[in-house]
Amino acid sequence: MSRGFSIIELLVITAIIATFSVVLILNFRSSPTSRTAREQTASVILSDVRRAQSLALSGSRYQGNLVCGYGVHYINPTSYLLYAKAVPASGPCFSVATRNYQAGDPIVETKILINVNMEIRSVFDDVFFEPPDPKTYIDDEFDLEGSPSTITVQLKGQQNCGQKSCTKVVIYPTGQIDMTN
Repeated sequence: MSRGFSIIELLVITAIIATFSVVLILNFRSSPTSRTAREQTASVILSDVRRAQSLALSGSRYQGNLVCGYGVHYINPTSYLLYAKAVPASGPCFSVATRNYQAGDPIVETKILINVNMEIRSVFDDVFFEPPDPKTYIDDEFDLEGSPSTITVQLKGQQNCGQKSCTKVVIYPTGQIDMTN
């Protein structure tokens, strides 16, 4: 009597394990158009807005130059940028003409949505954080009672946000940043 498994038994066990592996991989893989994919895209945007806020908290220098703060600016449905506002030659930060992005402002990073199936639904107001607090400026206005800026992420080409089919990143004038469906 020989000890061990026959080749038939090994092949059957291997086939069973392979079948379970394929089923598990297919079930746990996230679709690039799913709610999870949309929330992941919105989470990246939220993280970038918080990054601009953190840069304003951590100091007022960018590439060795003094800056008055950092902001987020809409470019198109699939991209936005993080920018810095340089200290004006005429004096301190409060003499800055506008805190909204203008050509010539230092660009910290241009961000392109990684998931090609997602887009930013519409133009959003520039959000700017000015140190040291940081104060939050929405569309060049600092007003704690003002309206928040909302960045809406949706499936590309989608017409409306019915039945929780959009994810929103909301930036409040107080500096609070939330993500909602």
